[in-house]
Amino acid sequence: MKAALRLLPMVLLAAVVADCSANRGHKEAFCPGSVVLADVARQPMFRQGAAADPSNIVYTMEIVGVEGSCDYDKKGRDADASVDVHFRATRAPTGEQAVYNVPYFVAVTQADRIINRQNFTVQIAFAPGASVAEATDTVPDTHIHTEQDKKPYDYQLVVGLPLTKQQLDYNRTMGRYAQ
Repeated sequence: MKAALRLLPMVLLAAVVADCSANRGHKEAFCPGSVVLADVARQPMFRQGAAADPSNIVYTMEIVGVEGSCDYDKKGRDADASVDVHFRATRAPTGEQAVYNVPYFVAVTQADRIINRQNFTVQIAFAPGASVAEATDTVPDTHIHTEQDKKPYDYQLVVGLPLTKQQLDYNRTMGRYAQ
């Protein structure tokens, strides 16, 4: 009997952990998806006034991943979603330290409609001599109020970098999705 009583706290702890794990999987399946919009995931930054040529790139910023989570009400009508956005910037190795403030956006979409769009800025810092810099930014508490026949998983958080026409054209001719 004493042995059984000693095991009771461990059994209860295992049950709580198992329940939390099961609810976490269900909870994330109920959350809006988080994605990077491929066309605007990469932003070459050219020297001011220079042509869109690889020799004129100061650095290139890229969104390399997103991770979303959310909390929602018991009825499944309202959700507060957050997203961690992971960035990587590359440049030719130089001896100089450099810090850049890079804008990006997070849009709430449902099917082909943009419900809401917010602009943010992340700071990327290159150490002296470094050719790669990384940063992560968290966008907390994006509120989603679902339409009557929708659930939070019917929506998406779409993340991207605002591009000029010159940057978009360059990506289409030189980038991973070259045509």
